[in-house]
Amino acid sequence: MTKDSSCPASRRDSLRFMREPELDPAAKALDGLRRLEARVDALAEAVEVLARGLEGSPVAEPGNHPAREAARRAHELLLLAKPGRRDG
Repeated sequence: MTKDSSCPASRRDSLRFMREPELDPAAKALDGLRRLEARVDALAEAVEVLARGLEGSPVAEPGNHPAREAARRAHELLLLAKPGRRDG
């Protein structure tokens, strides 16, 4: 049997140089860990903003809505930290 150059496996090998280099498992794990840490940091910041907004103040004006403003800011923080977000 001779190897046919039209075989899909042969074509796949000939295009191997065009693929992006694959990260080794340790680098891939480290990248995943960094992304997870960034998301946890953003979540912690959003929770902190919400907590401050919910604390309220005994001298707050009746028309003042700190919880609403805190929720809006927390939502913005989470949107900014969302993976796949495009800048610009």
